[in-house]
Formats: sequence, structure tokens, C-alpha cells
Amino acid sequence: MFGKRDFDSSPRRFWTWFAAEAEGISNALEALSRGEADAEWAIEAINNRIKRVNPTLEADIVRTLDGQCCLTITGADGAVDPVLACAPRLRGWQFLPPVSGKATPRIPFLRAPRPSLDVLAAPITGRFEAYA
Repeated sequence: MFGKRDFDSSPRRFWTWFAAEAEGISNALEALSRGEADAEWAIEAINNRIKRVNPTLEADIVRTLDGQCCLTITGADGAVDPVLACAPRLRGWQFLPPVSGKATPRIPFLRAPRPSLDVLAAPITGRFEAYA
């Protein structure tokens, strides 16, 4: 009767967490689209959190060409609608159920560029190396 409740299984709890993290996730996706950073941590964090609500749920984030972030939630029948019903209104974000047959235009996500070998190589230390 007075057992421990699992508060993380509430959709409202997920959206409270998401509202607090939305700006950081959006910034991570922006940096990722410019090739400056890797935003894998953000996508993993969202999926770990949403699986606490229902283990069948999965989230996919897309940054559209106009800069809008779209969070699409997929899952078992009847599991997605209660979660989306509690979604807050956040500037720059859309929360959508899965749409079959319609592809969302994506910005290709790139990993941060690696340093060139010129930077990693030692500078020329002797005259003979310059003319080799």
C-alpha cells in the first residue's frame, strides 16, 4: 500500500525534464549540423529518459532545414498518444507521432572534423628534411 512509487514513469515527469534540457539539446544539434561536435549524448539521454515512461517508446530528433527541431516518438499501439498529450509548447520544437510515408528533410549530421596530419606531425627540425 505504501510502496515506493516510480515517479520517472510519468509522462509529465519526462516533459519537465525535457523542457529543462531542450535548449541544450537544440544547441547540441546545431553544433552537430555545423560539424563542430557530436550530439550522440543528447539522443541517448532522451531515449534513456523516455524508456522510463514506457520501454517500447523511442525518440528520434530531426533538425529541419528551417532550424526547427522535431522530436518524433514511436512505440507500441496506445503508448505514444498519452505521452504526446502532455507535451509542452516550446519555442523551436515540434513533437510529432510517427508519420508513415512522409520523409522529413534532414540536415546530414557530421562528426566533428579530425585534425589533419600536418598538425600532428613534428615541425621540420633540420635543413635536410626540407629537401628530402
